[in-house]
Order: sequence, then C-alpha cells, then structure tokens
Amino acid sequence: MTPGVSVIICCYNSAARLPATIQHLLDQTDTGAIDWEVIVVDNASTDNTYDLALKLLSAGKIHYKVVKEPVPGLAMARVKGLQTSKYEYLLYCDDDNHLAANYVSLSFDIMQKNPLIGILGGVGEAVFESNEPFWFKQYCHSFAVGDQSDSPNDLSKVEEVYGAGCVIRKTFMNLLGASGFKLMLMGRTATAVISGDDSELCLMAHFFGYEVWFHRGLRFGHLMSEGRMNWKYMKRLYHGFGRSQAYIKVYKHIQEGKQIHNKNLRLPFWLDTFIHKAKYIVAFYPKVFGKMNEEGNPDVLRFHAMLGEASEIWKLKQKYSDLFDTVLANQNAGHK
Repeated sequence: MTPGVSVIICCYNSAARLPATIQHLLDQTDTGAIDWEVIVVDNASTDNTYDLALKLLSAGKIHYKVVKEPVPGLAMARVKGLQTSKYEYLLYCDDDNHLAANYVSLSFDIMQKNPLIGILGGVGEAVFESNEPFWFKQYCHSFAVGDQSDSPNDLSKVEEVYGAGCVIRKTFMNLLGASGFKLMLMGRTATAVISGDDSELCLMAHFFGYEVWFHRGLRFGHLMSEGRMNWKYMKRLYHGFGRSQAYIKVYKHIQEGKQIHNKNLRLPFWLDTFIHKAKYIVAFYPKVFGKMNEEGNPDVLRFHAMLGEASEIWKLKQKYSDLFDTVLANQNAGHK
C-alpha cells in the first residue's frame, strides 16, 4: 500500500461550512515530502456542495477529487472515500473540522512509525458559532471535543476514539472488506441522529489485532453550530446514542468472552432484554418527572438514552438475538 495521506471530507449540504474546512487543508505545512490528497464526498446534498468543493480546491496546489455518494449515511460516505483514495492513511475530516497546520504531517509520521496502529485520534477544540451553553463542558465529548486519554503522554493507547479527525489504516479497512464485514451502525443521516459507527470500527480494529491510539498533538477546531447548541438537540443526540448502544453492547458482550446469557429463557432473548430495560426505565422515570426541559440535567439525557436503546431492541426484535451471531462471525474473521 502506498504510504501517504488521503484526507476524506464527507459532506451533506456543507456549502456554508466547507470554505473554512478546506482553507485549513490548503494551509497545511511540512507536507513537501508527503504524498497526500483531499477527497470530498458529496453525500446526497441538495445544495451546491459539489460545485463549491471543486472551486475551493482548484485554488490550491494539492491533489484532490470530488465524488458523489447518493446513498445517505455517514458510513456510506466514508466507504466511498475509502474506495476513491490512493494512500494508506485515511484521515477522516468532518465538514466542520479545522485541522491544525501540522495535522497531515504529524499523523503521517505517527502512522509510519507505529504499524500496529489501526486507528488514531486527536483533540477536538470547540469553535462556537454562537454562545457556549453553560452545560457544554460537561458533555463536550458528545460533540467530539476534548482530550481522549487520561495518560500524561502525548501518544497513548486507548479503547476507542471519536470519528472526527481520526486516521484509519487502509490495510485494516481492506481486511474488513475482504472478511465480508459490514457495519451495523451506518452513522448519522439527514433525518437520524444515530452514531456509534466510529465505536464499531474501533472494536473491529481490536478483533483484527490492531491498536487504537490517541495523540494530543493532533488538534482541530470543531465548529459548534448554533442549531446543535440547545437542550432539545441534546435529548435527540442521547436518544441516538442509546440506539447505537443496542449494537455496541453486543460487541462488548462478545469481547468479554460471553455468549447470550441464557438461550433457555422462557421468553425470546430480545423480549426478555426489552422487558428488563423497560422495567428499568419505569423505575428511573420518577427522577426526571417534570424535569424534561431542565437544561444540564444528566438524568434527562440518561433517560433519553435508555429510551433509545429500548426502542432499537423493540424495532429489531428477533434480529437483536441474531446480532450475537453476526458479531461472533466478525470476531472469528478477525482471528483468522
């Protein structure tokens, strides 16, 4: 695989955000000895994202491509970027990320020196479009902002990193594809605030013998748009986190060496799990009764996450039990 960096920007109606994002890429330094490119993936946009990306990138001196992915979903856009890329290190830059001037060169250097790193993450720093909510610092990680390691070392091994600004080794992604692996979590779309695809990839990296690392020197500004800086959006966000947990918990269960708890349950496993979750929600409800609009209340967000997880299990029904077989197959593929 050719050493180099393919910066992949996945876009949905990104015309307002792209100029700053691309300008930070045009301003990258110390890249003279590095092969690198920028790929913009227009993911079913209805604005002028495609034409604007071409115009902005043509003003620089870097190699670039602008491609379209008609199927909505962040995961689909990321796969399109992978398929279009030329280089070994895939730097996934969100359309609202402002990469520091050394981001490309530093990530290249780290990945070159550490062949066991499958996924590498950095530090998101909030850039507010309007006023910072008083509760933001408490929940900043929900927006891919903040430090991702307790280690005092700049470079440290972690369990997972958020997808914004992450670098993924293409060899690992190709192994996933060759194994028949398909993401169960497809990322956010225009209508659904559900994530977890980055967590799923990190779990699969461990299955395939790769490591996940974090470097404090990889820094990027992350635009906090006014439309997301409100409590209503936070409740939607945590409902989506809960939905993704229905899948991630299966991975964690398998990772810990467990099977389905008891296949001889009187009820189907999915229904037994749903009822258990529903009982917990009912018992928890008095904590949030009358407080749903109380900004900054962590119990409200926890409640919405539980509702999201329960709703996804109910939606999946028997397919929820089948997820264990899917994850076991993914794990076995990684151990071959």
